Amino acid sequence: MKRNLFLIGFLQAIGVTAYCVLAGGFFLLADKIFIAPPNFLGIVLMLIFLVFSVAVSGVIVFGYPAYLAFHQKIKDALSLLIYTLLYTLGFVIVIITIVTILG
Repeated sequence: MKRNLFLIGFLQAIGVTAYCVLAGGFFLLADKIFIAPPNFLGIVLMLIFLVFSVAVSGVIVFGYPAYLAFHQKIKDALSLLIYTLLYTLGFVIVIITIVTILG
């Protein structure tokens, strides 16, 4: 079965972007809904959320390439990783452009 690495990279980039949008939205809502925790507890919660976010993003970006590499498909794994990162960079550029034009 031939993998469409372009499409998989695109979908993984959408997944990372969607997760970042949800995480950012959570922070905007949490700021309005919840009371601000004390300074130390706020820092601890932020660090825990950072670790969680890195884990989720890592699974989205590196999970399938790691699987491919484990099955000795190194070229496909590296290609997929590059496609995912390039698509993600493209999304960042598009979002910055839109925010710049609208702002």
